[in-house]
Amino acid sequence: MNVDCQWVGKNLEAFCCDNLDAEESELARAHIEACAACHKEVRALNAIDPLIKKYYQGELERARRPRPVNTRRVFGLSSVAAAFVAILLFVVLRGPQSSPLPSAPAQPQIAPTASVELPAPVKNDAAGEVARAKPSNEPDTTPDRKPQAPPAVSEIGPDFLVTDPAGYSHTLNDYRGHVVVIGMWGGNQPEPTANLERLYKTFGANPKFRFLGVANERLTKPSNTTFPVVYNQGSKVFGIQPGQFVLLDETGLIERRGSLLKDFESLRKALQGK
Repeated sequence: MNVDCQWVGKNLEAFCCDNLDAEESELARAHIEACAACHKEVRALNAIDPLIKKYYQGELERARRPRPVNTRRVFGLSSVAAAFVAILLFVVLRGPQSSPLPSAPAQPQIAPTASVELPAPVKNDAAGEVARAKPSNEPDTTPDRKPQAPPAVSEIGPDFLVTDPAGYSHTLNDYRGHVVVIGMWGGNQPEPTANLERLYKTFGANPKFRFLGVANERLTKPSNTTFPVVYNQGSKVFGIQPGQFVLLDETGLIERRGSLLKDFESLRKALQGK
């Protein structure tokens, strides 16, 4: 028989209560004397008051013996339970005529706090979500996060609302702090689209710039292009037409506008000077 620390741990109670046979007890005692950890644990158990040990042994023996069912006691408990249920039903049925329970006065103190504070933020949050998701031709009154930015001119702000291929809406405020190149492309304009792709490959890795290829229709992204594509949601997009671009500074003001064909070189040089 292999007596180790694990075996002693499982049979420690039987060892302390002298419930092991002679061979097991001898092997366990030899291991405990040789093992410091097991010896320490046994010594701690032996330090328990013998009266407490005897008490728990008696409780264990009584728990193992089956208890006779006292029918009179069960019947008495059942009668008390039935009487309690009858009283409870009587109180519920006479609810409008009876006095309120002691816990009722505490409820009016909690209810006003929940009704006044909680609904207001929830309502405002829902309204904010709808305002961000639903296109609108009304001016965007969302305050600028950068206090130092000058107020936008009349041709920006409310004229820009687009969605990405995943369906998320974006406004001009999402691109504050970056130089933004917005190019309008269409399905029958391969050259302006190719020029927009050239600009993106040249300057797109610079974290200072943001490039957007806007389409008035939900067209398939042109092949061999990598610039980010968004779709117009009925906004004016600063008045540009397919094949044209607009360059915005970090505050959202228009620096220049033009054609992706005729003004391509001037736009490229302007981006190089940034």
